[in-house]
Amino acid sequence: MKRDLLVEIGCEEIPAGFIGPALEGGKKFLEEEFSKERIPFEEVAITGTPRRLVFLVRGLSERQEEKEDVVLGPPEKVAFDEGGKPTKAAEGFARSAGVEVSSLEVFDTPRGKYVGYRKKQESRETMEVLPQILSRLLPSLPFRKSMRWGNLDVRFARPVHWILALFGKEVVPFTFGDVESGNFTFGHRFLAPDRIVIDDISLYEKKLEEAFVIVDFERRKSMIQEQLKDWEAKLGCRVVQDEKLLEEVANLVEYPVTIVGRFEEKFLELPREILITTMKENQRYFVFEKEDGSLYPGFAAVSNIITDDMDVIVTGNERVLRARLSDADFYYKDDLKKPLIERVEDLGEVIFQADLGTYLDKVRRVEKVAEWLAERIDGADREKAKRAALLSKADLVTGVVYEFPELQGVMGRDYAYKTGEDPEVAEAVFEHYLPRSAQDELPSTLTGAIVSIADKIDTVCGCFGVGLKPTGTQDPYALRRQTIGILHIIMERNLPVSLEGLVTCALDLLKERLKEPYESVKGEVLEFFRGRLHGILVAEEGVDGEVVDAVLNAGFDFVSEVREKVRALARFRESDAYASLMTGFKRAQNILKGQSVDGKVDPTLFTTPEEKALFDEVQKASEEVRSLAEKRDYMGALSRLAALKEPIDTFFEKVLVMDKDENVRRNRLALLRELTGLFSWFADFSKSH
Repeated sequence: MKRDLLVEIGCEEIPAGFIGPALEGGKKFLEEEFSKERIPFEEVAITGTPRRLVFLVRGLSERQEEKEDVVLGPPEKVAFDEGGKPTKAAEGFARSAGVEVSSLEVFDTPRGKYVGYRKKQESRETMEVLPQILSRLLPSLPFRKSMRWGNLDVRFARPVHWILALFGKEVVPFTFGDVESGNFTFGHRFLAPDRIVIDDISLYEKKLEEAFVIVDFERRKSMIQEQLKDWEAKLGCRVVQDEKLLEEVANLVEYPVTIVGRFEEKFLELPREILITTMKENQRYFVFEKEDGSLYPGFAAVSNIITDDMDVIVTGNERVLRARLSDADFYYKDDLKKPLIERVEDLGEVIFQADLGTYLDKVRRVEKVAEWLAERIDGADREKAKRAALLSKADLVTGVVYEFPELQGVMGRDYAYKTGEDPEVAEAVFEHYLPRSAQDELPSTLTGAIVSIADKIDTVCGCFGVGLKPTGTQDPYALRRQTIGILHIIMERNLPVSLEGLVTCALDLLKERLKEPYESVKGEVLEFFRGRLHGILVAEEGVDGEVVDAVLNAGFDFVSEVREKVRALARFRESDAYASLMTGFKRAQNILKGQSVDGKVDPTLFTTPEEKALFDEVQKASEEVRSLAEKRDYMGALSRLAALKEPIDTFFEKVLVMDKDENVRRNRLALLRELTGLFSWFADFSKSH
């Protein structure tokens, strides 16, 4: 028989961002516990509101499954003598296990035959097991922060006030702190605060909806979307779509009611980003825009209550927004009184990182790295790169960014334009932060790309140099993201940038601040880049990890070339020529293992025509392959290597490499070394099967 299990944890309002992770964590916990306890179930469904976390386990068996374990003892040859009689070892094992010797059996194991017995675990009623499982559920839920209340020795995101726990129609008894589980819940805090008895799980959502609580998260989202569509039709505008905001707002209310307010049109003179940030980030308002893309002087807010006069709520929201926009207007106009360049020195008062100095120290380093890059990239403007680097962090000391930190870069670009900076410099002030996530765009200007790389490499090298390296899931300075950003920019723009040169340039500027040996830091940073590059090529190019390793082992200094080599080798591996060519190459490589090979090939020591033929072909191929490589025609280079198959096969068929004559032998080994060297500049083919 099966029943549903319903658990609702009722508490004070939980922060919106806490709800999803807590529900997912609880779902995983229940799935693992029921599996461990041998209690079959169909699924664990989750949902929640700010005041309740809900777990519905459908089709939970009323009884554990029986289980039979095999308990092993001594090996068969130790447990029984030659006549098949039990030895003292078998008798001792049976006695310690509390079983008869006659019940012992012989079991085949990977280690051989062992004596043991079958031990059955009796099944229990699920209702006997549930209190222990559910009492562990609440402490297991993951929260970024948790709290204690009263004098209780428990922690949770917010104080827990009730627990509804029903298995079918039965209450599952357990406690958390001073709260005992029961068969009741509560409606909306203001609209229907009374206790609601749940005697039928199937009526749970219906009863709560009657009490102005929409338990289903997806339904709350849909209600908000439908209400916004109605307002779009009334206003003749469209909502600026923001899925993240929609999900957050849906987790801020239990009964969503969307209202619309307005703000004074004079505020439309502010930059669009300030208006949107003020409304979305600070107030959780939805923003409207007109058909021409300009903002509408109004907003949509989602209320958690219904009153006889909703205008009162609208007026209150308008008043709060007016104050915020007035502040933003003041800061913006005040910021424009001073050119951005005049704020750079103020960065000396802002700490970037205790061991790495101020933001002024950082921009001075970034300026030098940007100059180094510009000198090596065709079409780059060195002076623009230096200027953009110098201005890149100046908006951190402006009033708007102090009030709205998420607008750093955005405001820097605006102020740079408004105070007469070159348009590409102004764009680079914003673009040097790109990409900010895996899905984000890359810098559109070359100057922006250069300053982005320079800023990120300074952070990566600096943090590694003072011991702030990523560990496990901990990466407070987002070094993984910044490293991946550098690689993507270089590859997408096909920049001829040496990774080793870039790291060396950044570390040279940080020498006085390093807490670890220079060469050690350099090696760690380059290995860190290698790991991220490997991940990109496997995940984004869809190439087998062995192919990527083969190319990376031959060097990864110029990552754009590495990507093209990986693509070419992946295609070449699919050709008929690859397998047969690799047979000859690996045979040569195996012969060379453990051999000390000195000196160059001496053609005068050849004793067979096959040696000379292979030598001549290797010389020709060497010139042609390197010429093709310079043109980055890697597929052509691999095809040329494939043409060596016949002389290689003939050589191994006709020539004994390990000749008795030492000089002949050494010369033939040198020839094989030259042959394998022709391959190894491209990839470590021993890693590619």
